[in-house]
Amino acid sequence: MISQQEKQRLLQEKRDRIAAYKQKLEQSQQISSNTQPQQVIQVQENVQTNQSPQKEQPLQNQTIITHPQQSDLISLYLQTKRKKLGFQTIEMYSNNPAPPQAEVITIEFGVQCEFEMPQSKQENEDQIIPSMENVRRDSRKKREVFQSAEKPVEKVEKNISMEEINSIIQSQSFQRFFSRSSKTIEKAIHGAEVDVLEDLMNTQQVAQEIGKDNLTKLLSFSDKLYTENRVVTSIQWSPNLPNTFLASYSQNEEGSITDQVGVVLLWSLQLKSRPEFYCFASSPITSACFHPFSPNIVLGGLYNGQVVVWDLRAKHTPEKRSTLNSGGHSYPIYGLNIVGSQNANNVISSSNDGRICIWNLAQFNQPQKIIDLKTKNKQQSTNPQVEVNSTCMMFPQGDANNFYVGAEDGCIYKSKLHQNTNENIVIPFEEHLAPVSGISLNSSPQASPIMSNLLLSSSFDWTCKLWNTRTQSDSKCLATFECSEDYVYDIQWNGQHPSLFSTVDGEGYVDLWDLSYDLEAPITRYKSGNNSINKSQWSKDGTKLAIGDSFGEIQILQLSQKAQKIDHERLAKLEQWIKSDK
Repeated sequence: MISQQEKQRLLQEKRDRIAAYKQKLEQSQQISSNTQPQQVIQVQENVQTNQSPQKEQPLQNQTIITHPQQSDLISLYLQTKRKKLGFQTIEMYSNNPAPPQAEVITIEFGVQCEFEMPQSKQENEDQIIPSMENVRRDSRKKREVFQSAEKPVEKVEKNISMEEINSIIQSQSFQRFFSRSSKTIEKAIHGAEVDVLEDLMNTQQVAQEIGKDNLTKLLSFSDKLYTENRVVTSIQWSPNLPNTFLASYSQNEEGSITDQVGVVLLWSLQLKSRPEFYCFASSPITSACFHPFSPNIVLGGLYNGQVVVWDLRAKHTPEKRSTLNSGGHSYPIYGLNIVGSQNANNVISSSNDGRICIWNLAQFNQPQKIIDLKTKNKQQSTNPQVEVNSTCMMFPQGDANNFYVGAEDGCIYKSKLHQNTNENIVIPFEEHLAPVSGISLNSSPQASPIMSNLLLSSSFDWTCKLWNTRTQSDSKCLATFECSEDYVYDIQWNGQHPSLFSTVDGEGYVDLWDLSYDLEAPITRYKSGNNSINKSQWSKDGTKLAIGDSFGEIQILQLSQKAQKIDHERLAKLEQWIKSDK
């Protein structure tokens, strides 16, 4: 690469030589002016005025300077420059003068132009050379990139063992993929048009949805010490404090011997990091509830059949508890309710031992009344009555006598507390095919008398059912919902919307249903996680849903404003359908 100083020196030498050649040329022109003065004057005028002369056909063998006294050195120089510049050589000394662009500059490495360059053109020349170097550098980089891309990629071969292959084949994701794709391939082999039924069903479901954002996660609550690896067995919102709820937990099977066996935690939406209060028991807790008329009292049903009472003003252990030999329950308690008024109320407990016990908090050593639930035995004539092993219990709002019980045999029973006999023979509703996991009555204040008679039930047979409790036979099933692919663990009506309810299942899905929109598919399906959801409960205002899973985590889901709106026109059509289906 020539340095800048060297280039300037060479350029200056070239200028000196050109000046010398010009001087000699002028001398030769003065000599030849005596023979051709008119032609030289015409060329000079055309160059000065920058005008093109009349075009005349030049002679074939025309030379630049025809005077016999021309210097041999100048002729040799011009011939050399023609060879270097080729057809771009400027014909300054021809008989026909050149066009107005008389000064043509060709930039080439190692070759200088014929005339002296102005200062601006020298600066441009200095600027062009580095730019061309950049172009060459970029092109070189591109070639290197292309060459590297053309290199063959080394393939890494991995040998998969038969154990890994079998684990992949037996996985649920592969099974679902193989089942879906094999149906499509089989249709294509037989030459039929491939219509994927699952895609069609999913498209219809999306078209029916009001919106996928009807349920959004608001908060989650867990405690590493007291909720880890514990199953949430019950959830209830406080009837007095709208932002407070309780949750009961089973025993931690993977814990140490020093861990608390039964735990009830009181959570607040304003206190996100830890529970607001702890309640402990010596047996796993299967159900718990607030006392509606005493905000400081919490009741719990234990796995061993005891009923315990905690006073939040006192301590974390129970203040009162029923004795095991008091004639009460001997099996786990799965239903716990407080019925009556503020001045006269009782605690009602149900167990899968077939008993309903009525308790008075003032005399808690033994139950006031015991009711043995029995039903007719359809299979054995020798034993006409069998016990009803209840799994859940529900009282209608404001009713202290009638109640509904879901049982292990898949039936739903309606019974009464106050009868002349201690044995209560009940007639079942149409049965599920597996134990009933949850029941819920429509308690919305905006529900009409027809809607307030509706009862929902969920079961381990993967289905839910809608019942009309005021028909002539008291066993009319209006609809069956089959959306889940696992056990349905709980079902709950919304407390404010008369046609809205939710279900939770073992796959971790929360399904939101609106009967005024669709009786066959949920309007929203929310995936909470990989753990099964065991319990759920709507807040009193119907805007939040609390769900608890099998590993002790509780999530608070927010219901969208769009889903909270009631379409009265659609609701009227639903009521007409219920009337016509009696």
